[in-house]
Amino acid sequence: MDAIFQSLLDVIEEQRKKIALIAEKLSQIESIGGGGSGNATIEDYQSGKSYVRNTLVVDSNTETVYRVLDLYTSDTVANDVAAGKLKLVGYEGQVMTYSAPPTQTEIENLPDDTLVAVYNANDTPYDPNSN
Repeated sequence: MDAIFQSLLDVIEEQRKKIALIAEKLSQIESIGGGGSGNATIEDYQSGKSYVRNTLVVDSNTETVYRVLDLYTSDTVANDVAAGKLKLVGYEGQVMTYSAPPTQTEIENLPDDTLVAVYNANDTPYDPNSN
């Protein structure tokens, strides 16, 4: 009878080792991709909401996507960008407009390799046929 119990314990111990090995492999798979937890979210921006770092929020007025840089409670998109709480990720049509010339902080929040052009309605329009 003792041999049967020992065989059963051996089988259980072997299964425990296999489960531990599977758990370790799953942990390694989950950590691929920069060590993130794999729980990225994207949602519409809401004022007065608590956000955690790396949450992606969309300004539904402009279809602009921002990444939350730190744990904080939101105010407005404009105020949060100015305060350095949100970083620009992407935007609809790849054209970003501002109601006034962009501040240095707004420019720094643009993605890398972004061209910044300031348009003045009083400037003479470009005419490719003029010399």
